Amino acid sequence: MQSYIPQKIRWRGKERELSKKENLATGRAIWFIIKKGYGISSASSRASGSFNVVPGKIEKAIRQVFPQDYFTHFQKSKNTQTIKELK
Repeated sequence: MQSYIPQKIRWRGKERELSKKENLATGRAIWFIIKKGYGISSASSRASGSFNVVPGKIEKAIRQVFPQDYFTHFQKSKNTQTIKELK
């Protein structure tokens, strides 16, 4: 998945190239999502803090890597599992 990180993202109306630190932070956020099961905002804020970059840029790059509506379906499945555990 980390090999699909885009080189450029659309940020504030312009096409911006990701820096080396932003690229590394995006890779770390992808790892948090896949390995730890974090949501997109938690993973991007956690990874951006480690590399001292803007979390919004990381989140935009992550959304281009994963399929459309991945995070919506992921959250629905986590909610369903929680309901099953509470019964």
